[in-house]
Amino acid sequence: MTLGSTSSKTAVPPTPGDDDKPITPPIKTTPPELRQLGTKQPPNFDEQCYLHGRVPSTGQVQIIVSQAALQQIDSHGRSNLYTELGGALLGRAFQYQEQLFVEIQAALPVVSADHGPVHFTFTADTWSQLRQDRETKYPNLEIVGWFHTHPNLGVFYSGDDVVVHSAAFTLPWHVGLVVDPGRDEACFFGWVNGELVPFAGFYELLDSQPTPYARWRVVRTSVWKDTSEAELAQSKRPSHSPEPTTVYAPRTAKPSFNPGIGLIVGSLGLLLSFFLLVGWVLPLSQQVNRLENVVLMMADKSLATSNAAACPDPRLRILSPLTGQRYPVGSTIEVIGTASHPDATRYRVEARPSGADNWVPLRTLSRGTTLGTLARWDTTNYTSGLYDMRLTAVDSNNIRLVSTDPCELQIELIP
Repeated sequence: MTLGSTSSKTAVPPTPGDDDKPITPPIKTTPPELRQLGTKQPPNFDEQCYLHGRVPSTGQVQIIVSQAALQQIDSHGRSNLYTELGGALLGRAFQYQEQLFVEIQAALPVVSADHGPVHFTFTADTWSQLRQDRETKYPNLEIVGWFHTHPNLGVFYSGDDVVVHSAAFTLPWHVGLVVDPGRDEACFFGWVNGELVPFAGFYELLDSQPTPYARWRVVRTSVWKDTSEAELAQSKRPSHSPEPTTVYAPRTAKPSFNPGIGLIVGSLGLLLSFFLLVGWVLPLSQQVNRLENVVLMMADKSLATSNAAACPDPRLRILSPLTGQRYPVGSTIEVIGTASHPDATRYRVEARPSGADNWVPLRTLSRGTTLGTLARWDTTNYTSGLYDMRLTAVDSNNIRLVSTDPCELQIELIP
């Protein structure tokens, strides 16, 4: 097949570098997770790599994939073109001259009992098996992302994909790969300024053969935060299309109607509704519950080095953002997490400039959630600096429950 792009002759571009009281912008510091990364020189992109797609944009982690990893992903994806498949990406992240790189050296396919033509889910069993396989086969590599296929569906990040990535792959170098093996299309997704975005391209390391192995075409795509039927239909409507209007037909005489036929039709409708409930709504609800459980389990491991200390009670936890994460002033921060304490009447999500006395309410929840959006914080009218954020459970008198500690973390707003 025709390859997706031509060889790159362009070097990797370098990257530059919440409320009632004004605060002094703090001295910028390197996030703690980046301070733990090693430093090494990347390969020569002109001589040792092949660029798929376009040169990655400034601020994006530069992705380098070995040909062995590409072969593992491609072979697994083509093994079944009638259902979605997936797995984990293994490798190492490093820095060089203030630029962040992730080198994907292997891919571990997983076998999931919960997958189908339009969905793929990491179950508890597959996640456990994945950890065992990594420790056995690649003990020196870390999980740096995940991949899954969209056979003949096109390449995009669905709402479920966003939830999984936001909860389990939260570090700046964590990436996700979506491949459509039926159309030979692909795209990487990752974090840029706290937002999940599609990446323009990636580099294939020519370490096994001098010619590129991957035949995918990197496509321009988007992240769908809500994939409901209505919104998908609305998104497909041309921008110039008028809103639907109601057309009234002229009145005519009512035709004669046999009540027996109405009874039969009503009975058939009731029967159809029953089958719809049993065959579609209940399995869909079960699938959502399984997805929530798996995401929460993966988040426990992912948060072990970040939000775990800030959120000691698993019934009150913020999964995203991570403590120490940075966002541009003016962005909207979606706070995702768990609020499910059995003694709580309400939950408060609040923020304040670090060191300030007063907390500013962002949202009060009258009911809990095992996994969902706790608040959306519009930072348009805030200044740059460090901010504290917390999630608190309160009783009917609006007093904090003494039986649990609040979840409190710190983020930074940057110019």
